[in-house]
Amino acid sequence: MTTSRSTKPRKRAAAVLADPSLEPVSSRGQKRRELIKAAARVVLERVGYHAMKVTDVATEAGVAVGLFYHYFPDLKTVTCEVLGDFLDELAETPHSEPEDRFDMIFIPTLVWANAYEEHPGLMRCLVQVADEVPEFRAMWNKLNAAWSRRVAKNIARRFPEGQLSENFSLSIAYSLGSMVDGLINEIYVHRNSDLRKLLKSPREVAELLSAIWYRALYMENPPAGKLTLTAPLHEMGAPIATVTPKRR
Repeated sequence: MTTSRSTKPRKRAAAVLADPSLEPVSSRGQKRRELIKAAARVVLERVGYHAMKVTDVATEAGVAVGLFYHYFPDLKTVTCEVLGDFLDELAETPHSEPEDRFDMIFIPTLVWANAYEEHPGLMRCLVQVADEVPEFRAMWNKLNAAWSRRVAKNIARRFPEGQLSENFSLSIAYSLGSMVDGLINEIYVHRNSDLRKLLKSPREVAELLSAIWYRALYMENPPAGKLTLTAPLHEMGAPIATVTPKRR
């Protein structure tokens, strides 16, 4: 079961917002456009979408403000293109092949945690822009919904005897996905000092989340050899869900 929101190449946000009339026709123009996008990415990472100004982007790129407007009508357009490219990069991040069902959870979760550690500003911008730009929000919601449905189908397929309904499987997928996003946001975007002391690397974050996900989904402990930080889980015995309450 794949848990990553980056399992397939994404359509660029530019496809939602770009004005074809603004596309440069020369290689020189394309290079200038990419230069401005690279500068916008730096500014977005540094100050975020809400605080970004055209003058900031132009200064970072070393061009006149007028040149920015020659290639982009506004900050919204360049931001959505930059974030679309960023999502494509996440989708194409190389990673090892999973050896078992724990790795199928752990590997993509590690990719997601690494992205937050390396680019907390851009990850924060994904949420900011989705809140502010209806076109981008529609694309973002569609991607998240597609991811959740894929997970839900895998859940139902792995537990056919449970006769889980589509809606119930989908609610599990959304819940587990929200757990992942919530903890990673708290560590890398909100920079919770207590959590950062407890979970010192993306690998530790990914292991904890994957172990909890694994126990919640399969109602058993992950393979002992896969765990370091969360090895004490095996001392906890069977998950609560498998323990039959004693009659009084």
